[in-house]
Amino acid sequence: MSILLSHILFLAFGIVIIYLLRKEAFTGMVSIFISLASLVYALYIISIQDILINQKTDIFNIIPGIPLSFSLDYLGIIFLVISNGLWLMVSIFSERYLELNKYQNKPKFYIFFTLSMLATNGIIYSSNLLTTFVFYEILTIATYPLVTFKGDKKSIINGKKYLYYLLGTSIIFFLPAIIFTYILTGTLDYKVGGIFTSYNNTAIYILVILYLFGIAKSAVMPFHKWLPSAMVAPTPVSALLHAVAVVKSGVFIMLKVFLFIFGVDVLTQSGANIIIILFASFTIISSSFIALNQDNIKLRLAYSTIGQLSYIVLATAILAPYSILAAVLHLIFHALGKIMLFLSAGIIATQTGIKNVSEMNNLSSKLPITCLLMTIGAIIMIGLPPTIGFISKWYLLLGIMESENLYLLIVIILSTLLNASYYFPMIYKSYFEKAKFDYKSPSCEDMPLAFPVIIVGFIAVILFFKTNFIIKFITENII
Repeated sequence: MSILLSHILFLAFGIVIIYLLRKEAFTGMVSIFISLASLVYALYIISIQDILINQKTDIFNIIPGIPLSFSLDYLGIIFLVISNGLWLMVSIFSERYLELNKYQNKPKFYIFFTLSMLATNGIIYSSNLLTTFVFYEILTIATYPLVTFKGDKKSIINGKKYLYYLLGTSIIFFLPAIIFTYILTGTLDYKVGGIFTSYNNTAIYILVILYLFGIAKSAVMPFHKWLPSAMVAPTPVSALLHAVAVVKSGVFIMLKVFLFIFGVDVLTQSGANIIIILFASFTIISSSFIALNQDNIKLRLAYSTIGQLSYIVLATAILAPYSILAAVLHLIFHALGKIMLFLSAGIIATQTGIKNVSEMNNLSSKLPITCLLMTIGAIIMIGLPPTIGFISKWYLLLGIMESENLYLLIVIILSTLLNASYYFPMIYKSYFEKAKFDYKSPSCEDMPLAFPVIIVGFIAVILFFKTNFIIKFITENII
């Protein structure tokens, strides 16, 4: 049996175990064990990557001539580590979070959380577009019960919007793009350098638009509204959406389509990358202005995510070696920074009842560790030294200069100023403004809740000084 397939089957087996147990007291620990085992499995796969790289395993034909097929590539290795590693952190956080917030029906939560990670790993291992599409749809369906987990009217309404946006765009745009690609090329397999041996510019332009809108999990405007709608979900689900699985799957697929379906040469020669650059730039600036006007912490972070994802899309579309390096680095660094922010927001809401920026006055006196972690995450998102966010932004700037698209410097500078404008008030209020609202006053930090965030924060800080091995891996194997 394929090692990659056995990983997927292990996660399926984990879902069955959680379902059979169905006991509130045990399912959290079982989920932690499954996520830990999945990370160990992922690390084992990476340890034998030389054997597995680009070795295809066909499972069965989805349609004649196009199989459900798995393989491992170097870009997938990076996403494999980050998604499974952060899943473990969210699993640890979830157990304590659900307990403190008195959520019921934990088995349902963990079943669909594990199914979401099964789908994410399926996307990572997909060796062709149709396999990617199958797991993309599974991920959408698996996350819907998590988005609506609270069960109130607002959750149901927003959950439907989440489902309609993601299923609608995938059926209207993504699936036709896949069919059109197969008609033009006769294959859907990912291939270094792309699969278009001949093409006309009009076809490439049409396909670029279809993929850009069809892979709506990357949240490029105007198909972004599902993401803020999903903020009604519990905090661990927000972390899943923003850092571990959903949006990261979107930009991961976008990277694979640009690099391994179109290829750098086709996008450059056709000029179709300009379409991507324009939409990504618009999304970066617009989402930053919208975030600036959000008082709700999770909504502010959601619009920040929309802009940050488009940094990755923009960096890829520039098609310069430095910018592609920046895109892959930001895939990693945004995940670390944003999970710190969302989990910190969850701690703040759980411990104090605070959900709005305007209520964060003097919060650091109550939750000093959480506020420090939130501050580190915010500075990563702004892209300031000495954080990993500065490193990816630095290479993006080098890529812009390398490609001579100097007008994009305006986009990056303006968005950085806007990012600072909506993150620094959160920091300033927490440390320097006197409290003027009454809220629950915790006697101290809840360390079981803060522990996974501390681990992520420690990794993020260390990576600033130890980024060279990641850069070397990307430059030698992906660019």
